[in-house]
Amino acid sequence: MTDNLDRDEDERWRSSLLQLIYGDDVGEATDALLALSLDEPDREWIEDVLLRLLDAPVDRQVRELAVTCIGHVARLHHAISQKTIARLHELTDDPELRLRVPNALSDISVFAKNS
Repeated sequence: MTDNLDRDEDERWRSSLLQLIYGDDVGEATDALLALSLDEPDREWIEDVLLRLLDAPVDRQVRELAVTCIGHVARLHHAISQKTIARLHELTDDPELRLRVPNALSDISVFAKNS
């Protein structure tokens, strides 16, 4: 019973933060994205969220933070998927995100055991 309650609470937490991330207030969105990236225990789930944000119709600051947060996820979980690494490499030509990519890739190379 406790496991179900914990899962329900986790889903409500995720859902409330995702609503803020995709909302209109950039400050709330970036705060929520940072909280989710730093506190979400499921690396694959948060990576998927971050990858989707790279192409989402959200404020540029949210997209930039998503790149930075990929590096945070690598640091915290000591792993990152090859799919995410490949996507970062694709962004080296993106005029809005390319300045963030080297730092994220550096974090991955330092902290992720699988890179």
